[in-house]
Amino acid sequence: MIRFWNEFGAAHSLKDEPAAVRRRLKRDRRLFVLAWDDDRLVGTIMAGWDGWRASMARLATDPQYRRIGLARALVERVERELRSLSARRIGAIVLKNNRGGRAFWSSAGYELDREDVRFVKDLPRV
Repeated sequence: MIRFWNEFGAAHSLKDEPAAVRRRLKRDRRLFVLAWDDDRLVGTIMAGWDGWRASMARLATDPQYRRIGLARALVERVERELRSLSARRIGAIVLKNNRGGRAFWSSAGYELDREDVRFVKDLPRV
C-alpha cells in the first residue's frame, strides 16, 4: 500500500511505515477503504473520526482507473461510514500543490477552508 501511495499520487509521509499502516487498519478498519480489481490494488482512502471531527486522506487511484468514478465511490463510501458514526463535518487533507486533488475535492462538494491552517509536529522515535 505504501508503494501504491508513493507511485500514484499520495505524497510520502513520515508516518508511512508498515507498522503504522497495520495499527491504523486495526483501529479504524471501516474507515480505511481499498479498491481492488481482482488481486490488483487500484484505489485507497482512509478517514479518521475522533467523535467530534472527521477527516479523509490518502485518496489515491491507479491512473488506469481514473475518470470512471472510482475516487468518488471511495469518498462516498467513507462519507456513509462517517455519517453512521454521527459525523457532521468532514475535512479532506490535500497538498497545496496538488491541483488535480484540489479540483477533485471541489467537484465532490468540498470547499476550501480559508480560515484554518494546519500545524504539525513530528515526534522523535523513542
